[in-house]
Amino acid sequence: MSTEDITRRLLLAMQTALLGRISPNIRAISCEFEGGDVKMKAVFDGPISDVDREMMDEVGTEVASHFEEASVEAECVRLDAPQTYRDCMLAWYVYLRKE
Repeated sequence: MSTEDITRRLLLAMQTALLGRISPNIRAISCEFEGGDVKMKAVFDGPISDVDREMMDEVGTEVASHFEEASVEAECVRLDAPQTYRDCMLAWYVYLRKE
């Protein structure tokens, strides 16, 4: 499978997994496929609750179901607005909050 095909699969899997799971304090979500594994990063504005972490774990689990051969790592980071998050994001954005 080509890199472009993997990228498309990952972006579609992320979009599907995120439906109904974006809380108001999420600023951005990005992902990438690295070394055969999936990484995703969610940037939060304010404290990250247990519910927020569980929701991102659920997203990771759903994405993993599309990539049986890969492990999925979900990272939650607090970076309050107006601090910029652009330097810490992964290769592909899948969600950006209007700020």
